[in-house]
Amino acid sequence: MFAITRFHNFMSLYQGRYATALAKTLNTSVFPAKALDIALSTGEISLDKLHLLLGCSRGRAIGAAFDLEEHGLAEHIESTKNQSGEYFLVPIDTRCGAARLYRAKLEQLSRDMGLYEALEKTLPALQAIFIEALSSMEATQIKR
Repeated sequence: MFAITRFHNFMSLYQGRYATALAKTLNTSVFPAKALDIALSTGEISLDKLHLLLGCSRGRAIGAAFDLEEHGLAEHIESTKNQSGEYFLVPIDTRCGAARLYRAKLEQLSRDMGLYEALEKTLPALQAIFIEALSSMEATQIKR
């Protein structure tokens, strides 16, 4: 198996396990946990874009956002409406301690193992590879 494929498979498996563990910690389901992880990474995310990143329907993404709101992990959705009428998922940092602690531990372990610098240098190239592969697949699908 090719190295990049092994890396991709590992990251897919890792993301699934991480989302499951985070969901158990937060006492919620996997989709809200994934949505929270995305929102923590970005600071806030529009509900229109959230479903694209989660790979699910808009309704399921909105349901995940409301689930997070109900658990006190995200700001009240109605209060996030901007001038364009778009709603956002905005995590409440003080309520997301478990996810923040995990991320801090992950960063510390990568530094301790000497991976941090290598990952920092490699990430832009990996992103370019994945984006090019996805673009190629989408272009092939459009031609059919």
